[in-house]
Amino acid sequence: MREMVGGCCVCSDERGWAENPLVYCDGHGCSVAVHQACYGIVQVPTGPWFCRKCESQERAARVRCELCPHKDGALKRTDSGGKSHSSWAHVVCALYIPEVQFANVLTMEPIILQYVPHERYIKTCYICEDHGRESKAACGACMTCNRQGCRQAFHVTCAQMAGLLCEEEGPEADNVKYCGYCKHHYNKMLKTSEINVYPSYPLNNNNNNAFNLYSAFHSTQRHLNAL
Repeated sequence: MREMVGGCCVCSDERGWAENPLVYCDGHGCSVAVHQACYGIVQVPTGPWFCRKCESQERAARVRCELCPHKDGALKRTDSGGKSHSSWAHVVCALYIPEVQFANVLTMEPIILQYVPHERYIKTCYICEDHGRESKAACGACMTCNRQGCRQAFHVTCAQMAGLLCEEEGPEADNVKYCGYCKHHYNKMLKTSEINVYPSYPLNNNNNNAFNLYSAFHSTQRHLNAL
């Protein structure tokens, strides 16, 4: 498991590597920073680089995530938009809501929302409610606490800002499970379990480029013992 705090808009790590550098958007007033692998950048340009939101030149008021109430961050188009409007979602929201998919895993776009069950859209975010954002609590779709039996629901980006997102070893040896916990169970788990660091990147075993990025980033993993 890895705690998510600050840095890359997707994985929150402030470090960069030659094989997986941090890339900064050159859009006017844009603060997006992402790892090459975290945003699906196939090749880092030598000149200016723009995130998909800035590249689209859409008015900021028209660009919002379909899965949470937050407008800033690393967004990509979804497959739900029409000719008259575009539909967007955060890459981090797509990673942590299990039913969301990427049409192309390497480029991580477009984001496919059609398999997200209705139940996720009717849940309310307890973090929004606790912070006086009741009007935002029912926006988008919520993930739930990964602790068995816990029904606490929250937006992915709300959990990210609260430092509650984690990466855990998945069922396959080279797989990663993206999950999160409510504050109560997160704190409880930190005191009782070993914390492992895994790369924030959806590995596609059929793609050599994705595997190479994964391997380079995975070599930096470390193991911490709980207090």
